[in-house]
Amino acid sequence: MANAPKRTKTSSFLVKIPCPKCSKTAEHSASRVHKSKNLICPFCSTLFIPSEAKVQNA
Repeated sequence: MANAPKRTKTSSFLVKIPCPKCSKTAEHSASRVHKSKNLICPFCSTLFIPSEAKVQNA
């Protein structure tokens, strides 16, 4: 227990976001979403910013 790695608040937290182009929902890292980093749709390979899509909590 003493050597267990420290876990951050959003270390494994995923957020479901629909792609603005194909509308399919995929899970992305919450830290990337909250920092407004570019995301890539795993279905159609479109790059987009989370503010372009509606965010849904997992």
